[in-house]
Amino acid sequence: MARTAVKAKHKMTRTERMEAATGYLFITPYLIAFVIFTGIPFLSAFALSFTNVKFISKLEGLQFVGLRNFIRFFSSAEALNALWRSCIYSLIYVPVIMVLSFVLAYLLNKGVFWAKGIRSMVFLPYISNMVAVAVVFQLLLGPRGPFYLLQKFFGAEEPVIPLLNQTWALPTVVLIAVWKGMGLNFLTYLGALQGVDVSLVEAASIDGANKWQQIKNVVIPAVAPTTFFLTISSIITSLQNFTVIQSLTDGGPGQATTVMSVNIVNTAFVKYETSYASAQALVMFAIVMVITLIQWRGQKKWADQ
Repeated sequence: MARTAVKAKHKMTRTERMEAATGYLFITPYLIAFVIFTGIPFLSAFALSFTNVKFISKLEGLQFVGLRNFIRFFSSAEALNALWRSCIYSLIYVPVIMVLSFVLAYLLNKGVFWAKGIRSMVFLPYISNMVAVAVVFQLLLGPRGPFYLLQKFFGAEEPVIPLLNQTWALPTVVLIAVWKGMGLNFLTYLGALQGVDVSLVEAASIDGANKWQQIKNVVIPAVAPTTFFLTISSIITSLQNFTVIQSLTDGGPGQATTVMSVNIVNTAFVKYETSYASAQALVMFAIVMVITLIQWRGQKKWADQ
C-alpha cells in the first residue's frame, strides 16, 4: 500500500520573522548597489550589443543590427589578438599565483622565523594602490633603473627594459600582478592549511610517506575546495586586468599588452563604438561563464573528495 506523507506547513514564529527581516535588511544595501552598478549596466550592455550605437549619449538613428557586432569581433584580427593576449595573461597568472601562494602558505604554516612579519609583507602589496605600485616598478625596471644598471654591470651591450620590450612586456606585467595579488590567495590558503587534520599527516608519515607524498596525498586533497575557489577567482581576476596594464604600460609597447579589457575600454571611450565594445564585453562574460561552469562540474570530481 502506497504511503503518502503530508508535511504540515511550518509557520514562522515572531522571533523567526524578526530574524529573517533583520537578515533581509542587512543584504538590502548590497542588493541595491548590485542592481544599480552591475545589473543595470549588464542589461544595458546586452541590449546595446545588438544595436549600432556609436556614442551612448547620441541614440539618434538607433537600429537593431542583430549579430553584426559579434561577427565583426570574430572577424577582427585586432580583437582576436587582444583575446589571445588575455589567454596568455591568464595561462601565466593563474598557475604562478596558485603555486606560489600555496608553497608560501605551506612553509609559513609549518613555522618559520618571523612568520607574522613575512605574512604582513606578503599581504601588504595587495592593499597597496596600483598606481603607486606602477610608478615604483617603472622606476625599478625603466631606463637607468637598478635592473638596467645591473645588466650593464654584468656586461650587457643592450640591456633589456622589460616594460618597453615587445617580448617581455606582457610576462613582466603578469609577474607584477602576481606579486601584488598573491597576498589574498596566500592568506586564504594559510587559513585552509590550519584546518587540515594533523592526525592524517602523522598517519601518512607513520606509513612511510615522505614529505612530498604527504603533501600530494593528504594536504592538497584536504584544501581542494579552497583551491577550487581560488582558481575561479584567479581566472576572473586575470581577465579583469585593466588597471594593472593601464598603470604600467597603457597597452604598449605597440599592442604587446593590449588585452581584451584594454581593447574594450579603447573601443568604447577612444573610438566611441559603444555597441561594439558591449559585444566584446559579452564575449568575455561568456568565456568566464563557460570556464566557471567547467570548473564547477569538475568540482564534483576533485574538490569534494
